[in-house]
Amino acid sequence: MDLITIQNQHTHRYPVVISLPHSGTWLPDDMRQALLPGAILANTDWFLPAAGFTTLTNHVNRYAADPNRPVIVAPAGSYQRTTVYQQNTFGHPLYAAPLSLPTIEHRLAAYYHPYRTALQRLLADKIAAFGHVTLIDLHSFAFYPGQPSIHPQDIVLGSEHDQTSSKAFRLQVTAALTTAGFTVSDNYPFRGGDITRHYGQDPRVTALQIELNYRCYIGNTRRYGEEELTDYDPALFAAASRRLLAIKRLLEQIQ
Repeated sequence: MDLITIQNQHTHRYPVVISLPHSGTWLPDDMRQALLPGAILANTDWFLPAAGFTTLTNHVNRYAADPNRPVIVAPAGSYQRTTVYQQNTFGHPLYAAPLSLPTIEHRLAAYYHPYRTALQRLLADKIAAFGHVTLIDLHSFAFYPGQPSIHPQDIVLGSEHDQTSSKAFRLQVTAALTTAGFTVSDNYPFRGGDITRHYGQDPRVTALQIELNYRCYIGNTRRYGEEELTDYDPALFAAASRRLLAIKRLLEQIQ
């Protein structure tokens, strides 16, 4: 199977690239065999992009190697501070023993670098065609990390506090989403991952992370815990997709 998919790669109608680094569910066989019995690979993103834009989709599970991290070669540590996770997002171990450094290096070469290399090329192509590019990195979440009792907003926009995109652009996106009926948080608790922070350093790149709450499109009457999501509410998903057309219309105006 293809580990990544690029849609509309050579369509230079819009100076926009959509990135979905955490949308994958595929696992390599050696990893599947090494996982502890009962290990739960929680927090896969089901966020679907608006059609028509150049889109990079990862089919590899983020637990194999996370493209939204800097390269950190470490035998242990929190998922937030490692590229190849040894714990799940709830802090529970995935393996009986720490992964070897050769295993980590292999995972980076096979599942991390291909995504980041493809993303870099897509951005470079847009810059060559337009002189600039807007990068939208799409994610999902269940609750604010470490704050499960707080009722979260529907969407969190992350721009490293307007360092990776202008305040004006972030406010435009906020206004479009608010008009569509979403509640929006500014850079809290997610200010953007390594993809937005790394590529947003380039003055030719406007980078914005968009985090969508699971209850907006998977199910709004349930509590999300340590689980692997395998289904969603079709009617809610369709309604959320229609509301998210507000972002599509905004991005189509970028020249």
